[in-house]
Amino acid sequence: METNQESRNTIIFQEGLLGFEEIHEFLLFHEDEENILWSLTAANEEQIPSFIVMDPFTILDDYAPKLSQRDLESLGNPNPEDLCFLVIAVIRPQLSDSVVNLKAPIVINIHNQHAKQVILEDTEYPLRYRLFAGH
Repeated sequence: METNQESRNTIIFQEGLLGFEEIHEFLLFHEDEENILWSLTAANEEQIPSFIVMDPFTILDDYAPKLSQRDLESLGNPNPEDLCFLVIAVIRPQLSDSVVNLKAPIVINIHNQHAKQVILEDTEYPLRYRLFAGH
């Protein structure tokens, strides 16, 4: 049973993540029941820490990432409703300093588990968007 769970959560990055291009398999786990917080951990690399990733649509209501044709092709040309977007969070000891990267989301094709971290070109989304800007 545990093998099936691991297999189902394995996400394949053909190009790796920015800064970790040599790692292609990651495990994705829900961290909360609302599916807002997730952890993304290298499947075979124990020395690499987990990343905390979040659903960007819960952070910014009008978040509307547009993927290039090349990005869509590398994900297998999925339908828009078959894409899952996540953003990498940096949680700081002082929570008000915590940020997410809205400029380079992780996009997952939910049908084939292929993923890619994309850099959104024609947008003003920041690399460091404060999670608690108003607090």
